[in-house]
Amino acid sequence: MQQEIQMKAFIDEENCIGCGKCRRVCPTDAIIGSKQLMHTIIPAWCTACNNCINTCPTDCITLSTLGVKLSADEELQLTTKRDRRLMQSDTIVPPTILFQNAAPIAKQVDSINERKQSIADAIARVKAKKNLAK
Repeated sequence: MQQEIQMKAFIDEENCIGCGKCRRVCPTDAIIGSKQLMHTIIPAWCTACNNCINTCPTDCITLSTLGVKLSADEELQLTTKRDRRLMQSDTIVPPTILFQNAAPIAKQVDSINERKQSIADAIARVKAKKNLAK
């Protein structure tokens, strides 16, 4: 039995500026790379949806590499896996893990009212800093 062949997305790595716009719109997480660094596409996961091509500001993505077409079930599994990962990434990562010189978080905010108050306090601090700078 011969498998159906379809075009896959390909990134011209010399022209990629690492903006990350393509990664955000990819329904199956087929695009990997870090911000401000070159990105690449995993052909096995690419569904040739054209989302990345339409959002790329440098037009460095084309449908040019050949690959085996994913079945509807395989595509759905990849999309579901991506959605689950994104739902789990809503947890807050303490800045001390990302930036060693950052001050530790004082406390974990639990209730919605406490979150709202924390946001209001942060906005007030920024406004106060802006007023001092004038």
